Amino acid sequence: MATTFVLLGEPDLPSLARLDPDRDWREFVTGERAWILQTYLRLRTLGLEVQLAGALPSDGTAVFHTKQRRALLRQLPSATDALLVGTRGDLGEALIADLEVVQNPAQSDDSRRFHLPHWPQPGLLPRDTGRGTALENIAFKGFLGNLHSGFREPAWAQFLTAHGLRWLSDATDYRRDGAIDAAALDWNDFRTVDLVVAVRSPDARLHPRKPATKLYNAWHAGVPALLGPETAYRDLRRSSLDFIEVATPTEARAAIERLCAEPQLYAAMVANGRERARDFSVAAIAARWQQFLGDTAPALAQRPDVTRWRGRSLRAKELSRRALRALGLWR
Repeated sequence: MATTFVLLGEPDLPSLARLDPDRDWREFVTGERAWILQTYLRLRTLGLEVQLAGALPSDGTAVFHTKQRRALLRQLPSATDALLVGTRGDLGEALIADLEVVQNPAQSDDSRRFHLPHWPQPGLLPRDTGRGTALENIAFKGFLGNLHSGFREPAWAQFLTAHGLRWLSDATDYRRDGAIDAAALDWNDFRTVDLVVAVRSPDARLHPRKPATKLYNAWHAGVPALLGPETAYRDLRRSSLDFIEVATPTEARAAIERLCAEPQLYAAMVANGRERARDFSVAAIAARWQQFLGDTAPALAQRPDVTRWRGRSLRAKELSRRALRALGLWR
């Protein structure tokens, strides 16, 4: 069953199809491109039967990003026999989707929602091994809204200065319109990074929509990580060497002092990360996509609760499923 990756709002799809994620990584900072365009390019490289389009196909499997759900609803004609697979990202459910790909295991039910890890940072440059266990540069890489506000207060800067440490804020503001200037970002470059910090503001549900990407990026980079309490990180934890969980700048300061005092712990975390990273390589994640698109999705496309929606308009699907959910019959 042919798979079409649907990417809306792009004026020149042929140019995008010539991109290389590892060479042109700054082109993949938005969710739509990171999930849809990058997945298409990665799988095409493996020789899979995939295509990139700016509209829904009439049949086969269509993979789209949930952020573009409303734009798809505006497409006419919007009836299709294609199996619709929504990649949810950190958004809510797309009711037009027959199946969903989710980035956090807490969202998966292995019936309609399937967990596939986000791709690791494209074009990643790992830490220079010649730096040994030196701890000098501490980095946050991401959107500023995803960083606990305490790491932007004077007390944090004062602690770093007192310990001879540098804070590398490799960050920018997130823009919903996708107009993100990535020119000044170095999200792929960990060559001089000695420690990663990724701590969000507190959430009682432990951020069930967020992925574990920053953890396995750190593993690939050969850099220990201080991470906030999140379901995705905890799901991957196999030992205390995987990462150090901290909820506040105060806890982060204590962890940093420990790593400075225990270089053997630093080295052990780096070695452990190299082993753990293997399960989250591009090849490993591509194999999971190949399994999903080649076996799981086609089998589910024949299931009665899926086939009965085929051929309906997107608007009809959304309204019908919204009504069923209100009755507790759509989960």
